[in-house]
Amino acid sequence: MVFCRMKIAIVSVFLPYRGGIAQFNEAMAKAFTAAGHECIGFNFSRQYPSLLFPGTNQYEDGLQSQFVRTEAVDSVNPKTWYRCARLIGKEQPDVVIVPFWTAFLAPALATVARRVKALHPSARIVGLFHNANSHDAKPWEKALTQRLVRSIDEAWTLSEDVSKQLKTRREELPITTAFHPLYEHFDPLISREEARGQLDMPVSPKLVLFFGLIRPYKGLEWLLKAATELHKNGEDVFFCIAGEPYTDWEPYQHIIDASPAPERFYTYLKFIPKEDVHVFFSAADLVCLPYAAASQSGVTAIAMHYHKPVVATDVGGLKEYFDGNPIGHICAPRNVHALTEAIRSALSAEPVEAASIATWNARFAWAAFAQQCLSA
Repeated sequence: MVFCRMKIAIVSVFLPYRGGIAQFNEAMAKAFTAAGHECIGFNFSRQYPSLLFPGTNQYEDGLQSQFVRTEAVDSVNPKTWYRCARLIGKEQPDVVIVPFWTAFLAPALATVARRVKALHPSARIVGLFHNANSHDAKPWEKALTQRLVRSIDEAWTLSEDVSKQLKTRREELPITTAFHPLYEHFDPLISREEARGQLDMPVSPKLVLFFGLIRPYKGLEWLLKAATELHKNGEDVFFCIAGEPYTDWEPYQHIIDASPAPERFYTYLKFIPKEDVHVFFSAADLVCLPYAAASQSGVTAIAMHYHKPVVATDVGGLKEYFDGNPIGHICAPRNVHALTEAIRSALSAEPVEAASIATWNARFAWAAFAQQCLSA
């Protein structure tokens, strides 16, 4: 087989934007480069207007992309969409990747995709779909997403569930079903004692971690209710919630306050920067994804990389990562009893040999992702 070096353009958010999408794009570009291709990032100059952003800050200090050629896209300025397409066209790329994760950015991405195709017809326009719709999507958001679906030559997805949804939206669209590779850019684990010391937690009880942005579809209420059931039975287990709320926190706090042991909950209600991620996973005995809906999860990629046992609900593509995984435990969504029993079982399970975990994780490597997608 003759290797063909390609020039790849990615139109999306990159560092210093914070969050999983920017981290994914950076890791993806690195994987493509390692495979021998040239990769150019076209970053957003503005992702969300401040009034529409639910968090405190869109950037992560001290981080810079290795791949961004220019900050070319303003999400609310159509003139920049056409300018970005012209800049991409001048590069004469073989592949143009437009990642999708929120309908708000779909008009900009669809316009760029259409204009690049008009300027450079031989380019392969790929939509990389982290999900098929925005989470909790409204009808108008689905319409915006459909415009992007109609503007691409092919699609890559990270789960079979998303592929099936896309197929219903455009039956003839060529789709490559890949996976969410494991993240490798976080700091290595430290000792449990050191991590819990940094977080001001006791060392001895077992700890269940909920990590990442707090949004309704992530099902935190079910985890808090399951924790309440465990505490009612006198089980010595602590819970840590680490992430910035993108919704009203008060209903969650009410569940904690009404529980038999509110002192066994530790909350860090802020965005967790890259340099602190390893501390939380070092402190944890178990990671819980009690999602009510999902496509896949970047938290999954972190937990698996760190060899941390996971309890996940059977929604979206999560089962694809944990059904057969030696450290995975699957349970029904929106079911307090099922989640309680899954947590109890996972915490009492025998440790799994590192070699067995590594064998399972090997199928989710970035090199395998790059090969699968670019050879499709």
